[in-house]
Amino acid sequence: MATHISDIPRPMYAWVNTAYLHNFDGTTEWVECWLYGLSALPGRAWGVSAMMKDGSTFQHLPVTAFSDRPHSNRASFDHYHSLPELQVWSCYGYTFATHEYMALAELPVRAYLGDGEWEAGRYWFTAAPYDDHYSRTPDQHKHFNFVWLACGALASLPGNRLLFSDSSFTTELPEWGDRPSYKVNTRVWYPEADHPFDATITEASG
Repeated sequence: MATHISDIPRPMYAWVNTAYLHNFDGTTEWVECWLYGLSALPGRAWGVSAMMKDGSTFQHLPVTAFSDRPHSNRASFDHYHSLPELQVWSCYGYTFATHEYMALAELPVRAYLGDGEWEAGRYWFTAAPYDDHYSRTPDQHKHFNFVWLACGALASLPGNRLLFSDSSFTTELPEWGDRPSYKVNTRVWYPEADHPFDATITEASG
């Protein structure tokens, strides 16, 4: 399992905004890159590692740095998303695992972004934090799913902000803009517990 850095399960070619490569000195264009790695620092955005056409590499770039298609400048986006819209939760800690679920590979998704808007996209891979306080708390535990949005932006969203579409199975998708009424799990199941009921974390019990 990864501590701080990991491979992206399916590296891919993309485009990066050169403003992120020049410390925002006014240079803004989009150049081709190769995305291959992921890193985590507690309380910060996920960091993506990228190789440039000249052989140089960059680490810890946020999802806002990338697009899945070329753009001559930022204004050529259909629209622009801020970091809080594309990644609504910070990294939990240093330790995480990356995985591409083959059952979900490249499936279409509906993504509920941080600004409350919905956008179509496609699944790329998942990063799952572990061995930290949040991941051990049922209603805080999350898998961060990396998704390429229809506008070209890259997002990292928990599962309760995505609806996957498989035409042979998901025949009960809600109307666009609606969400299922499921509730966040608060229970911990202990197979060797003495008590006949599973423990429930509440405000009263802590």
